[in-house]
Amino acid sequence: MRPTLSALGVSLGTLAIALSSAFASGPPQRTPDAKAVPLLGTAKISLVQGIKQVQAKYGPVIEAKFELDDSGALSLSVYPVTKGLRTNAEFNTFEEAAGPATASPWKPSIEVFKDQEHLTRSSFDLTVMQLSKINLATAVQRALARQKGIAYWAIPTLRGRQSVVGVYIRSSDGKSHHFFIPVT
Repeated sequence: MRPTLSALGVSLGTLAIALSSAFASGPPQRTPDAKAVPLLGTAKISLVQGIKQVQAKYGPVIEAKFELDDSGALSLSVYPVTKGLRTNAEFNTFEEAAGPATASPWKPSIEVFKDQEHLTRSSFDLTVMQLSKINLATAVQRALARQKGIAYWAIPTLRGRQSVVGVYIRSSDGKSHHFFIPVT
């Protein structure tokens, strides 16, 4: 029982810090990679499929997006959070599973985040998703129910004081649509 209470205390402390920071300055400001959008039709995997694949292997997913990799190729990046499964750490480990979106099957490589920028964003994302009643894949599916197309970006954020997942979808006419899907 003691480890559970300790974990709860750490989670509540993280939540308090993240939310006080978020309400003071707003959530981390991020936007989709506009250069990736024209290449979405070449992807062999959908955002939801990538989320589910990573979640099944690594654990809960807190963010997912299509973007260009360092060589300019379309890549799918999915961000799971593990509780020290591979690192023997006591606390959460923030990671990125990324790989060529045009490969079939999609075989992402995994990278553990250690830099302050990624750790800050991932902590915020985790806090929102821990408070959520739905997971990231469900949020994307709800957005796709409102607008048919290719979902290419799903990031937790705040809209006012409400926790939401911002989902971008490119419709068949090439236009981008942005939805805020409530998660609490």
